[in-house]
Amino acid sequence: MDDSGKTRDQLLSEVAELRRRIDELEGATADHKKIDTVLHEAELRYRRLFETARDGLVLLSAKTGNIIDVNPSFLAMTGYAPDELLGKSLGEIRSFSGTDAGEVIVKELQTQDQIYYDDLPFHARDGSDISVEIFGTVHLIGTERILQCTIRDVSKRKAMENELWRAESRFRVLFNKAAIGIAIVDAAGRITESNQALEAMLGYAAKDVLGRHFSDFTHPEDLVSDAELFRELLDQKRDSYQMAVRFLKKDGGLVWGLLAVSVMRNVKGEPFYAIRMIEDITDRKRAEDAFIKSRNFYLSLIDELPNPIRRTDIDGKSDYFNRAWVAFTGRTIGQEVGAAWMQNVHPEDIDRLKKLQLDTFKTRTPYVTEYRLRNYSGEYRWMVEFGRPFEDIDGSFGGYISSCYDVQERKTFETTLQSISTTDDLTGLLNRRGFFSMAVQQLKVANRTKKGFLLFYVDLDGLKKINDTLGHPEGDLALVEAASVLREIFRESDIIGRLGGDEFAVLMLEHSITSDEDRTILTRISESIKARNSQPGRRYVLSISMGMKLYDPEHPCSMDELISRADSLMYKEKELKYGSRKTAS
Repeated sequence: MDDSGKTRDQLLSEVAELRRRIDELEGATADHKKIDTVLHEAELRYRRLFETARDGLVLLSAKTGNIIDVNPSFLAMTGYAPDELLGKSLGEIRSFSGTDAGEVIVKELQTQDQIYYDDLPFHARDGSDISVEIFGTVHLIGTERILQCTIRDVSKRKAMENELWRAESRFRVLFNKAAIGIAIVDAAGRITESNQALEAMLGYAAKDVLGRHFSDFTHPEDLVSDAELFRELLDQKRDSYQMAVRFLKKDGGLVWGLLAVSVMRNVKGEPFYAIRMIEDITDRKRAEDAFIKSRNFYLSLIDELPNPIRRTDIDGKSDYFNRAWVAFTGRTIGQEVGAAWMQNVHPEDIDRLKKLQLDTFKTRTPYVTEYRLRNYSGEYRWMVEFGRPFEDIDGSFGGYISSCYDVQERKTFETTLQSISTTDDLTGLLNRRGFFSMAVQQLKVANRTKKGFLLFYVDLDGLKKINDTLGHPEGDLALVEAASVLREIFRESDIIGRLGGDEFAVLMLEHSITSDEDRTILTRISESIKARNSQPGRRYVLSISMGMKLYDPEHPCSMDELISRADSLMYKEKELKYGSRKTAS
């Protein structure tokens, strides 16, 4: 181009325009470099997540349905090497041979953005079988559609669900076949479940009971006392209560019931239902009322009544015991008079009983209490005692008449219900519900007192291998043996539980941060396991992996978070021991 005819100003203007275009090109180049850097960093982050994910991840080409990438967790789950999987479809892998899910997943993701399958059979290369759930999603990378399958091992979760189902089944049998009436009510007092004994007692069908407030069946004169005690129960001012209550039958009649009430709470300590158990004591109450009303015959009637009865004078000294009392204790009246009868009361109940007597003599009001009384054979049995003040002939306060009923079977039934709710049947340790219930309470104590504790998260190594090669009875034996080691090493004050499957947890209380007690515990556990494995005739090697985490009240967290941290530490130990999760399982 000939620029000889251009003026100086024209040349300077063209030079400035060239410089502006050069600056724009340089800026665009810098922006492209930034974009490339951001994309590279995002790819690295995704790759780290892909490689370290606990779930198995598989990437498929939407066009061919073939595998283009897998993560280490999927390799460990299947037992295959990458070159044995890449380029193949899911249906060609033996892991999916028991189902057509491999083919269906790819087909459905052609028309849907995501799919989900639960409880699918999955076969590993070594012949072991597990249950998995699969999440399938579609991603668009440039113009290429990529299918991602997330495969999670749900075998432990399914095993826990089965354990809960068995516990619920046992509870149902006890609940429905119990000889006493039982109602389960919500926190508002409405009946959500009732058993056959209660329905027969009140004369109602199940459909006429469910959904109604428990107070609908309670005599109006007993409503206030019951409501006050129930409120104290919900507010955790008492653990349980009992009282004699009149209930209204469908035919208009009355039933006297010995009502015992307790509350079940969730892991947060919140009440979610109450158990109301009612024993029909109508016949006993009628006999008792007849005795109280018939002053001229009361001594003879007392002697004829089948339940133990004693009389206390205005000084608090017992001066009369009926034949049923004497027969129960196996002692003479002379051995019981005054305060001597308390020699048969369980030592843990004496102080409470004495205080109750002092308080009620001041107010001269009726009372109901429970305590353990030793019978003629030396056995302590739970008794419920109803005390009523009586008047002398001149109308003045004459003392108390106390009627007792043997409720040992009911107490045993209550204990059985509680045990089923919180105890692991196989090992006798706390189950998941029982452990969390106690652990959450201890967490609150730690936050209040600023005293920490240690959490041990324990996994029984190789349980699946023992079950597959030696049978489930041998696997159950390994679980019981692991529980025995934990009981042997930890203190009675520590909280030990089986969370489900091969997982255990221990809360070691009263732990000092400066103490090396944790190392001592680990050493003793190792020595105990070594001693057991050295015994002749063993069919398997006992081994456990542990993760230990200190709870610091200065940096509080939830129990789920604390367990998750200990779980991660446990898997690090397992990986150091075995190299991968596959081997450790």
